Amino acid sequence: MEEESRSVPRNIVVMAIGNTMTASANSLWIMFMPYFFTDVGITTFFIGIIFTGLLVSRAIASLFGGKAADRLGRRTVIIIGFAIYASGALIILASLLYLATEPTLTGLLSVIGYMWMMFGSGFQRPASSMLLIESSPKKHRGLSFMFTTRFLPSIPPAVLILVGTSLYLNNQFWLALTLGIFGLLAVLLLYIVFLKETHSGSVNIQQQQDTSKPLRPRLDGFLILLVAAFALDGISSSGLSWYVPIFVGRANLDFYGVMISVSTLVIAISALISGGLVDRIGTRAAILGGWSLLAITVVLFPFGTQLFEILILYSVWAGLDMVDMSVPPLAIAERYPKEKRASIMGTYSMSVTLLSMIGPALIAFGLLLGDNVPFYMKAIMNSVGVVLFIIATRPSQIDEEYNSNETHAAS
Repeated sequence: MEEESRSVPRNIVVMAIGNTMTASANSLWIMFMPYFFTDVGITTFFIGIIFTGLLVSRAIASLFGGKAADRLGRRTVIIIGFAIYASGALIILASLLYLATEPTLTGLLSVIGYMWMMFGSGFQRPASSMLLIESSPKKHRGLSFMFTTRFLPSIPPAVLILVGTSLYLNNQFWLALTLGIFGLLAVLLLYIVFLKETHSGSVNIQQQQDTSKPLRPRLDGFLILLVAAFALDGISSSGLSWYVPIFVGRANLDFYGVMISVSTLVIAISALISGGLVDRIGTRAAILGGWSLLAITVVLFPFGTQLFEILILYSVWAGLDMVDMSVPPLAIAERYPKEKRASIMGTYSMSVTLLSMIGPALIAFGLLLGDNVPFYMKAIMNSVGVVLFIIATRPSQIDEEYNSNETHAAS
């Protein structure tokens, strides 16, 4: 059996601070991008197409980033990816400052910058996930992952989103973006100075020989079903991410800011709870309960007649959506050797993201059937996802693949 590396608490602290600062910086401006695209003259349909392009950019980067993380190490790839991410935000700011009188050019350059950001995000994602898993005690991986990626990062935005809302309403989006960029640059410096490596692709000659070959992770039954289940969730979520603010309406932009602010607090609490639940009851029970309740909540959401009802339903939705966050990296870390984890995570992320890219366009077409149809679509997709995940994690499947991995490792 694989010998797990010792915990590196320093990485948990550094990544927790970095993720929190990143979320805080982005909460000042990034949630308003759908409104910004509308303000520069881009139609609702093409906003959906743009968000599809963002997913493509992140998907392609995930594949390259995963392979690079197994060859170059986790730390190097995280730093490179985050540098790309921050530079994308700089491109958007440049479009605001120097092309403000040309809405078409502003919109075009902002789309390019946003896509470059998503490329950086995708590039460093597999390395970031594996570094956190490899730096955590085995019995508390789920809790550590959610504490670092969701609990702490969700607290400051509860206030900062309201600040960003005020700035946007007062035509000071450029100021919110500028403050956000300073935060991103601070995070980049933090990672360069304090982040420690958990895996190097050049540990010994044999590993050098192995990593010199193209990594083509075998798409076994478990990985195929895992991708299918989470792709269904990703398709519906990516589509609704741009539609929800438009569904709420620009006239209720101030309420939308409050809604997102409250949901971040709910996310913080539910992230910590869900991380502990995954460690305690297992991924199977967590997905079964979480996604089933999520499907019911999403169906009820468009029937909220009062703003308070919409607020409650969206908060419940956001909380339940945290249950599945730590499941894929935990499952991959448990089933694959360390030298291939990031590559497999990259393959998983790329597959799910590429499949998810049809989400924004699919929701755009779903709107032709009715304003509430996108919510029904998500409920159906999550319900099917539950079935696929249960099949993937059935005991016979787990035992067969685990024994196969152990035999392969021994040989």
